[in-house]
Amino acid sequence: MCQGQERITKFIRSNDMNVIRTIVNAYPLSLREAAVLIQTAPARYKVHQIEKRHGRGTRTIAQPTAEIKLLQKLLVREVIEKLPVNDAAKAYRSGQSIADHARPHASNRFLLKLDFKDFFPSIRGADFLKHLHKHSEIGTEDSKHLVKLFFWRPRGTRSLVLSIGAPSSPAISNTIMFDFDSALSDFCTREHVVYTRYADDLAFSTNGPEVLHRVHEHVINLCRTLKYPRLTLNDAKTVYTSKKHHRSLTGLVLSNDGKASLGREKKRQLRAMVHRLKYDLLNQEERAKLKGWIAFALSIDEEFVRSLKRIMGDQTFESLMRG
Repeated sequence: MCQGQERITKFIRSNDMNVIRTIVNAYPLSLREAAVLIQTAPARYKVHQIEKRHGRGTRTIAQPTAEIKLLQKLLVREVIEKLPVNDAAKAYRSGQSIADHARPHASNRFLLKLDFKDFFPSIRGADFLKHLHKHSEIGTEDSKHLVKLFFWRPRGTRSLVLSIGAPSSPAISNTIMFDFDSALSDFCTREHVVYTRYADDLAFSTNGPEVLHRVHEHVINLCRTLKYPRLTLNDAKTVYTSKKHHRSLTGLVLSNDGKASLGREKKRQLRAMVHRLKYDLLNQEERAKLKGWIAFALSIDEEFVRSLKRIMGDQTFESLMRG
Protein backbone atom coordinates (compact mmCIF):
# COMPACT_ATOMS: atom_id res chain seq x y z
CA MET A 1 0.00 0.00 0.00
CA CYS A 2 1.41 3.43 -0.95
CA GLN A 3 1.97 6.14 1.64
CA GLY A 4 -1.02 8.22 0.46
CA GLN A 5 -3.39 5.24 0.74
CA GLU A 6 -2.04 4.45 4.22
CA ARG A 7 -2.82 8.00 5.34
CA ILE A 8 -6.39 7.77 4.03
CA THR A 9 -6.95 4.37 5.71
CA LYS A 10 -5.64 5.69 9.03
CA PHE A 11 -7.80 8.78 8.52
CA ILE A 12 -10.97 6.67 8.10
CA ARG A 13 -10.17 4.49 11.13
CA SER A 14 -9.80 7.46 13.48
CA ASN A 15 -12.23 7.49 16.40
CA ASP A 16 -13.67 10.93 15.59
CA MET A 17 -15.90 10.27 12.59
CA ASN A 18 -18.74 12.77 13.03
CA VAL A 19 -17.60 15.10 10.24
CA ILE A 20 -17.07 12.28 7.73
CA ARG A 21 -20.36 10.61 8.64
CA THR A 22 -22.21 13.93 8.34
CA ILE A 23 -20.85 14.22 4.80
CA VAL A 24 -21.66 10.66 3.69
CA ASN A 25 -25.16 10.91 5.18
CA ALA A 26 -25.82 14.07 3.18
CA TYR A 27 -24.20 13.14 -0.15
CA PRO A 28 -23.70 9.91 -2.17
CA LEU A 29 -20.07 9.46 -1.12
CA SER A 30 -18.25 6.52 0.45
CA LEU A 31 -16.19 6.99 3.60
CA ARG A 32 -13.04 6.78 1.49
CA GLU A 33 -14.27 9.37 -1.04
CA ALA A 34 -15.23 11.76 1.76
CA ALA A 35 -11.84 11.24 3.40
CA VAL A 36 -10.01 12.00 0.15
CA LEU A 37 -12.01 15.22 -0.31
CA ILE A 38 -11.19 16.35 3.22
CA GLN A 39 -7.48 15.55 2.91
CA THR A 40 -7.16 17.40 -0.41
CA ALA A 41 -9.61 20.25 0.31
CA PRO A 42 -6.98 22.93 1.16
CA ALA A 43 -5.59 22.67 -2.39
CA ARG A 44 -8.94 22.58 -4.21
CA TYR A 45 -9.21 26.32 -4.84
CA LYS A 46 -9.31 28.48 -7.96
CA VAL A 47 -7.27 31.62 -7.39
CA HIS A 48 -7.52 34.98 -9.14
CA GLN A 49 -6.76 38.63 -8.45
CA ILE A 50 -9.14 41.59 -8.43
CA GLU A 51 -8.28 45.26 -8.12
CA LYS A 52 -9.01 46.96 -4.82
CA ARG A 53 -11.11 50.10 -4.82
CA HIS A 54 -9.41 53.34 -5.75
CA GLY A 55 -6.50 51.45 -7.33
CA ARG A 56 -4.90 50.41 -4.02
CA GLY A 57 -3.32 47.22 -5.35
CA THR A 58 -4.93 43.81 -5.83
CA ARG A 59 -6.86 41.38 -3.63
CA THR A 60 -6.42 37.60 -3.82
CA ILE A 61 -9.69 35.71 -4.25
CA ALA A 62 -9.50 31.95 -3.62
CA GLN A 63 -12.73 30.13 -4.43
CA PRO A 64 -13.15 26.47 -3.49
CA THR A 65 -14.22 24.05 -6.20
CA ALA A 66 -17.90 23.14 -6.43
CA GLU A 67 -17.66 19.95 -4.39
CA ILE A 68 -15.79 21.68 -1.54
CA LYS A 69 -18.33 24.52 -1.54
CA LEU A 70 -21.10 21.97 -1.01
CA LEU A 71 -19.29 20.45 1.96
CA GLN A 72 -18.52 23.87 3.43
CA LYS A 73 -22.16 24.97 3.23
CA LEU A 74 -23.29 21.71 4.83
CA LEU A 75 -20.87 22.02 7.73
CA VAL A 76 -21.62 25.69 8.29
CA ARG A 77 -25.22 24.61 8.95
CA GLU A 78 -24.26 21.58 11.03
CA VAL A 79 -21.34 23.03 13.01
CA ILE A 80 -20.44 26.70 12.56
CA GLU A 81 -23.91 28.12 13.14
CA LYS A 82 -23.93 26.43 16.56
CA LEU A 83 -20.79 28.27 17.70
CA PRO A 84 -21.04 31.57 19.63
CA VAL A 85 -21.17 34.99 17.96
CA ASN A 86 -21.17 38.23 19.94
CA ASP A 87 -24.06 40.67 19.45
CA ALA A 88 -21.59 43.37 18.38
CA ALA A 89 -20.99 41.48 15.10
CA LYS A 90 -23.47 42.75 12.50
CA ALA A 91 -22.17 41.32 9.21
CA TYR A 92 -23.13 37.97 7.65
CA ARG A 93 -26.01 37.36 10.07
CA SER A 94 -29.62 36.59 9.25
CA GLY A 95 -31.83 39.57 10.05
CA GLN A 96 -28.85 41.96 10.37
CA SER A 97 -27.60 44.52 7.85
CA ILE A 98 -25.27 47.46 7.44
CA ALA A 99 -28.06 49.59 8.90
CA ASP A 100 -27.78 47.66 12.18
CA HIS A 101 -24.08 48.53 12.20
CA ALA A 102 -24.67 52.23 11.57
CA ARG A 103 -27.87 53.16 13.42
CA PRO A 104 -26.60 52.63 17.01
CA HIS A 105 -24.01 55.37 16.42
CA ALA A 106 -26.20 57.99 14.74
CA SER A 107 -27.28 59.83 17.89
CA ASN A 108 -23.86 60.05 19.54
CA ARG A 109 -21.61 63.09 19.12
CA PHE A 110 -18.21 61.45 18.61
CA LEU A 111 -17.31 58.55 16.29
CA LEU A 112 -14.17 56.42 15.88
CA LYS A 113 -13.73 54.10 12.89
CA LEU A 114 -11.04 51.41 12.83
CA ASP A 115 -10.23 48.81 10.21
CA PHE A 116 -8.34 45.50 10.31
CA LYS A 117 -5.54 44.88 7.82
CA ASP A 118 -5.97 41.70 5.70
CA PHE A 119 -8.79 40.46 7.92
CA PHE A 120 -9.68 37.07 6.41
CA PRO A 121 -6.10 35.98 5.52
CA SER A 122 -4.99 36.86 9.07
CA ILE A 123 -7.29 34.14 10.44
CA ARG A 124 -5.39 30.83 10.44
CA GLY A 125 -6.34 27.20 10.73
CA ALA A 126 -4.48 27.02 14.05
CA ASP A 127 -6.73 29.82 15.36
CA PHE A 128 -9.81 27.82 14.45
CA LEU A 129 -8.46 24.73 16.23
CA LYS A 130 -8.02 26.79 19.41
CA HIS A 131 -11.51 28.23 19.02
CA LEU A 132 -13.13 24.81 18.60
CA HIS A 133 -11.24 23.48 21.62
CA LYS A 134 -12.41 26.41 23.75
CA HIS A 135 -16.01 26.79 22.58
CA SER A 136 -17.16 23.32 21.52
CA GLU A 137 -16.95 19.65 22.44
CA ILE A 138 -15.81 18.62 18.97
CA GLY A 139 -13.06 15.99 19.12
CA THR A 140 -9.48 16.58 18.03
CA GLU A 141 -9.65 14.63 14.76
CA ASP A 142 -12.99 16.13 13.74
CA SER A 143 -11.58 19.59 14.48
CA LYS A 144 -8.66 18.87 12.16
CA HIS A 145 -11.09 17.69 9.46
CA LEU A 146 -13.00 20.97 9.76
CA VAL A 147 -9.82 23.02 9.46
CA LYS A 148 -8.92 21.22 6.23
CA LEU A 149 -12.40 21.75 4.82
CA PHE A 150 -12.66 25.44 5.70
CA PHE A 151 -9.11 26.77 5.21
CA TRP A 152 -7.07 27.31 2.05
CA ARG A 153 -3.38 26.49 1.62
CA PRO A 154 -1.80 29.07 -0.74
CA ARG A 155 0.51 27.44 -3.25
CA GLY A 156 4.11 27.19 -2.08
CA THR A 157 3.22 27.55 1.61
CA ARG A 158 2.28 25.29 4.50
CA SER A 159 -0.06 27.84 6.06
CA LEU A 160 -3.82 27.33 6.21
CA VAL A 161 -5.66 30.65 5.96
CA LEU A 162 -9.26 31.80 5.69
CA SER A 163 -9.90 32.62 2.05
CA ILE A 164 -11.78 35.51 0.53
CA GLY A 165 -14.17 33.61 -1.72
CA ALA A 166 -15.24 30.59 0.34
CA PRO A 167 -18.93 30.58 1.37
CA SER A 168 -17.94 29.46 4.87
CA SER A 169 -15.40 32.22 5.58
CA PRO A 170 -17.86 34.93 6.74
CA ALA A 171 -19.51 32.70 9.36
CA ILE A 172 -16.14 31.44 10.59
CA SER A 173 -14.82 34.99 10.92
CA ASN A 174 -17.81 35.96 13.07
CA THR A 175 -17.46 33.13 15.56
CA ILE A 176 -13.66 33.25 15.74
CA MET A 177 -13.98 36.93 16.75
CA PHE A 178 -16.22 36.01 19.69
CA ASP A 179 -13.56 36.46 22.40
CA PHE A 180 -12.30 39.71 20.85
CA ASP A 181 -15.82 41.15 20.47
CA SER A 182 -16.83 40.06 23.98
CA ALA A 183 -13.77 41.59 25.64
CA LEU A 184 -14.12 44.80 23.66
CA SER A 185 -17.89 45.03 24.28
CA ASP A 186 -17.34 44.67 28.03
CA PHE A 187 -14.72 47.43 28.00
CA CYS A 188 -16.93 49.73 25.93
CA THR A 189 -19.93 49.15 28.20
CA ARG A 190 -17.86 50.26 31.20
CA GLU A 191 -16.75 53.36 29.27
CA HIS A 192 -20.31 54.17 28.05
CA VAL A 193 -19.25 53.62 24.44
CA VAL A 194 -21.33 51.97 21.71
CA TYR A 195 -19.40 49.29 19.77
CA THR A 196 -20.38 47.41 16.61
CA ARG A 197 -18.33 45.50 14.05
CA TYR A 198 -19.15 44.85 10.40
CA ALA A 199 -16.55 42.32 9.16
CA ASP A 200 -13.25 44.24 9.34
CA ASP A 201 -14.88 47.62 10.07
CA LEU A 202 -15.08 48.59 13.75
CA ALA A 203 -17.20 51.52 14.93
CA PHE A 204 -17.28 53.23 18.33
CA SER A 205 -19.36 56.20 19.41
CA THR A 206 -19.96 58.17 22.58
CA ASN A 207 -20.76 61.66 23.84
CA GLY A 208 -17.48 62.24 25.69
CA PRO A 209 -14.60 63.75 23.65
CA GLU A 210 -11.62 61.92 25.19
CA VAL A 211 -13.01 58.42 25.70
CA LEU A 212 -12.41 57.20 22.15
CA HIS A 213 -8.64 57.59 22.46
CA ARG A 214 -8.72 55.14 25.37
CA VAL A 215 -10.84 52.79 23.27
CA HIS A 216 -8.31 52.99 20.43
CA GLU A 217 -5.46 52.07 22.78
CA HIS A 218 -7.50 49.21 24.21
CA VAL A 219 -8.13 47.77 20.73
CA ILE A 220 -4.40 47.90 19.96
CA ASN A 221 -3.69 46.11 23.24
CA LEU A 222 -6.33 43.44 22.54
CA CYS A 223 -4.77 42.75 19.15
CA ARG A 224 -1.42 42.20 20.87
CA THR A 225 -2.59 40.09 23.80
CA LEU A 226 -5.44 37.86 22.61
CA LYS A 227 -4.25 34.35 21.78
CA TYR A 228 -6.20 34.27 18.51
CA PRO A 229 -6.66 35.55 15.90
CA ARG A 230 -3.55 37.70 15.49
CA LEU A 231 -4.90 40.88 13.92
CA THR A 232 -3.41 44.31 13.18
CA LEU A 233 -5.12 47.62 12.51
CA ASN A 234 -4.85 49.43 9.20
CA ASP A 235 -3.76 52.81 10.56
CA ALA A 236 -4.38 54.50 7.21
CA LYS A 237 -8.12 53.92 7.68
CA THR A 238 -8.42 55.20 11.25
CA VAL A 239 -10.95 58.05 11.44
CA TYR A 240 -11.95 60.28 14.36
CA THR A 241 -14.96 62.45 13.61
CA SER A 242 -17.94 64.16 15.22
CA LYS A 243 -21.32 65.71 14.49
CA LYS A 244 -19.50 68.86 13.40
CA HIS A 245 -18.33 66.98 10.30
CA HIS A 246 -19.67 64.59 7.67
CA ARG A 247 -20.08 61.18 9.30
CA SER A 248 -20.44 57.95 7.35
CA LEU A 249 -20.26 54.24 8.17
CA THR A 250 -19.95 51.47 5.56
CA GLY A 251 -21.63 53.59 2.90
CA LEU A 252 -24.34 55.10 5.11
CA VAL A 253 -24.50 58.73 6.19
CA LEU A 254 -25.15 59.47 9.87
CA SER A 255 -27.31 62.57 10.14
CA ASN A 256 -27.34 64.92 13.12
CA ASP A 257 -30.98 64.04 13.83
CA GLY A 258 -29.87 60.53 14.80
CA LYS A 259 -30.67 58.63 11.61
CA ALA A 260 -28.65 56.51 9.19
CA SER A 261 -29.45 57.14 5.54
CA LEU A 262 -28.11 56.72 2.03
CA GLY A 263 -27.23 60.41 1.93
CA ARG A 264 -28.20 63.06 -0.59
CA GLU A 265 -25.44 62.31 -3.10
CA LYS A 266 -26.21 58.58 -3.31
CA LYS A 267 -29.93 59.29 -3.63
CA ARG A 268 -29.21 61.74 -6.45
CA GLN A 269 -27.11 59.10 -8.25
CA LEU A 270 -29.83 56.47 -7.90
CA ARG A 271 -32.56 58.82 -9.17
CA ALA A 272 -30.39 59.57 -12.20
CA MET A 273 -29.90 55.84 -12.86
CA VAL A 274 -33.65 55.23 -12.55
CA HIS A 275 -34.40 57.95 -15.10
CA ARG A 276 -31.88 56.37 -17.48
CA LEU A 277 -33.42 52.94 -16.89
CA LYS A 278 -36.86 54.32 -17.71
CA TYR A 279 -35.58 55.20 -21.20
CA ASP A 280 -33.63 51.93 -21.56
CA LEU A 281 -30.24 53.66 -21.33
CA LEU A 282 -28.59 51.31 -18.81
CA ASN A 283 -26.41 48.38 -19.86
CA GLN A 284 -26.61 45.02 -18.07
CA GLU A 285 -23.82 45.83 -15.63
CA GLU A 286 -25.47 49.13 -14.68
CA ARG A 287 -28.87 47.42 -14.29
CA ALA A 288 -27.31 44.85 -11.95
CA LYS A 289 -25.67 47.63 -9.93
CA LEU A 290 -28.97 49.53 -9.66
CA LYS A 291 -30.79 46.37 -8.59
CA GLY A 292 -28.22 45.78 -5.86
CA TRP A 293 -28.48 49.34 -4.57
CA ILE A 294 -32.28 49.19 -4.48
CA ALA A 295 -32.19 45.90 -2.57
CA PHE A 296 -29.75 47.51 -0.14
CA ALA A 297 -31.86 50.68 0.16
CA LEU A 298 -34.94 48.64 1.11
CA SER A 299 -33.37 47.93 4.50
CA ILE A 300 -32.50 51.60 5.00
CA ASP A 301 -35.22 53.80 3.50
CA GLU A 302 -38.35 52.12 2.14
CA GLU A 303 -40.01 55.46 1.36
CA PHE A 304 -37.12 56.40 -0.94
CA VAL A 305 -37.42 53.05 -2.75
CA ARG A 306 -41.15 53.67 -3.21
CA SER A 307 -40.32 57.03 -4.79
CA LEU A 308 -37.96 55.29 -7.24
CA LYS A 309 -40.68 52.76 -8.03
CA ARG A 310 -43.11 55.59 -8.83
CA ILE A 311 -40.58 57.10 -11.24
CA MET A 312 -39.94 53.87 -13.18
CA GLY A 313 -43.42 52.34 -12.90
CA ASP A 314 -44.49 49.02 -11.40
CA GLN A 315 -43.75 46.92 -14.48
CA THR A 316 -40.21 48.25 -14.97
CA PHE A 317 -39.50 47.93 -11.24
CA GLU A 318 -40.66 44.29 -11.12
CA SER A 319 -38.68 43.47 -14.27
CA LEU A 320 -35.51 45.02 -12.81
CA MET A 321 -35.76 43.22 -9.47
CA ARG A 322 -36.53 39.85 -11.10
CA GLY A 323 -33.75 40.11 -13.68
